Amino acid sequence: MTRLTWVRRVRAWTAAGASFLAAAGAAYADDASCTAVVSDAVGRCCVSENPDLWFRADYILWDVTGSDVPALVTSSPAGTPLAQAGTLGGPATTVLSGHETINDHWRSGFALSGGYVIDRCLGLSVVGDYFNAGRDSTGFTAGPNTGEIIARPFFNTQSGLPDRELVDVPSELAGNVRVSSYEDFQGAGAGLQACLWSCCDPCTGSGRQLLVVGGYRFYQHDSALNITENLQVLPGTTSPLVPGTTISIADRFGAENEFHGGELGLQGRIQRAEWWVDGMALLAVGGNRRSVTVDGSTVNAVPNVGTASYQGGLLTSSATNIGHYSDTEAAVIPRFRLGAGCQVTNYLGVHVGYNVIIWDDVAQAAEHLPPGLAVDPRNLPPIQAGGGPDPAFPGIQDSTIVAHGFDVGLDLTF
Repeated sequence: MTRLTWVRRVRAWTAAGASFLAAAGAAYADDASCTAVVSDAVGRCCVSENPDLWFRADYILWDVTGSDVPALVTSSPAGTPLAQAGTLGGPATTVLSGHETINDHWRSGFALSGGYVIDRCLGLSVVGDYFNAGRDSTGFTAGPNTGEIIARPFFNTQSGLPDRELVDVPSELAGNVRVSSYEDFQGAGAGLQACLWSCCDPCTGSGRQLLVVGGYRFYQHDSALNITENLQVLPGTTSPLVPGTTISIADRFGAENEFHGGELGLQGRIQRAEWWVDGMALLAVGGNRRSVTVDGSTVNAVPNVGTASYQGGLLTSSATNIGHYSDTEAAVIPRFRLGAGCQVTNYLGVHVGYNVIIWDDVAQAAEHLPPGLAVDPRNLPPIQAGGGPDPAFPGIQDSTIVAHGFDVGLDLTF
């Protein structure tokens, strides 16, 4: 082989080797670039991978703590002596409404939340949210002309014995009684969200992130309990009431709670490709403005005599407990959520989660009935002298509300 041939072959091998090394170097450069991004992202937020704007819409199925109520409506078989009919502890008395927990069922609601990035370098965003857990309500109606004796029980402090107000008595009194109640719970917040720590791999879409959230928090819890009667005295009455007389009686109890305060907490998220799990722990500190309203009315219409209206019913009296009461209590309200989700497209994700909110010192309407349903008939309309303090207002009562349940929804990112 001549010297010229060797030179040509060496040059060819050198060119081929250079081409191979160039290709290998390019491939390595791509991997190194990805590794450099990952290394550079350790301890920092991968804000370049986060959306500028996001929005979340949820269907929520929650349960909220209800109220314990005493027996409110009773019945006894026809023919029971009227002195015993409907009284608690009577030999044939059946509780038709009350002696139970009300407004503690699962209810449907919705939640909305979103955010917008205002500083990518800091991972700083403006965020806001609103939820409405929906209304839970309870209703009961009895009468008229049931064929039984329908009554409303109470404890007579004048006689010192269980007593009742008759509602429906065969051949003597045709009446109906309705018990209705409801409970609402909602909340909202607005503030800032910043990244504390993040580690992500842009090559695989996996990562971990820890955020701090702070801002304003609002919660509202409202409830009401109403008991109404409509009675008509029948010609066969054995009472001194005039046949044809109509009587309308109402007892109304309402409670409102408004919390305003600051909130601070953490949110975390771990993602593997399109799947993720996330968690949240927040603590709100502020003041809870509590308001309780007690009211009642009685309207008597006597044929050929006229109509008379009074303030007060069976469990309410203008001499004792009717009024509007309010105070402000310091409150600390924690909130937790644990969830999971999947990124379906670049802009759409789906998620599911479980939430818990714990709120102490909440005023609920049903907790402000007269203690033990104690009533002095002399304080009922028309008011007589010497009636004492009953039906009494027990003071604003404290209850602990635990709201917990599921959310299922969509995430939109832009």
